[in-house]
Amino acid sequence: MEVAKSPVCQHGLTLVELVTTLAIVLVVLGIGIPTWANLAQSNAITTARNHMQGTLMHARMRAIQLNRHVTVCPSRDRKTCKPDHTAWHKGYISFVDVNGNRQRDAGDDLIQVTQPALSGIQIHSSIGRKSIRFGSGGNAWGSNLSLRFCSDSNSKNNKALLVFGTGRARLSKTLSDGSPVTCDS
Repeated sequence: MEVAKSPVCQHGLTLVELVTTLAIVLVVLGIGIPTWANLAQSNAITTARNHMQGTLMHARMRAIQLNRHVTVCPSRDRKTCKPDHTAWHKGYISFVDVNGNRQRDAGDDLIQVTQPALSGIQIHSSIGRKSIRFGSGGNAWGSNLSLRFCSDSNSKNNKALLVFGTGRARLSKTLSDGSPVTCDS
């Protein structure tokens, strides 16, 4: 008795199956990559804003504990203040401000140093507020301050940190007057 042999099974894809699979992969990548980049940018801004809030809370707490002024300001060299309301994303410092002049002098102890934010993020404060000084009671009198965290690529990711004269800060997706967050000035 002779057993019939079955034809050899071929493994692989036909040209039509291969082209269809590649088309599906390209569509998914075309949709997924921009979405992923937007999500990463949004997360980077949220991280920068949360880190700033933590720095401000720590500076306020230290001012109360030490019964002294504590100042937070932008700094490029991580040692001295750079009085520029558009320079916060280049790094910032907090220090015990013995004479209350909002500048780090020889006798002022450095409390915290923050490295620059990720590229593609800008951090600006209100035009008249180039630093934040907490008094011994934890207050930050002057005028209310808006710290704006902006994306270079998608303004929908922009966020704000609003600091009030009492020294308290709150997170927001808009400025205190309800307008959108921008870093134009």
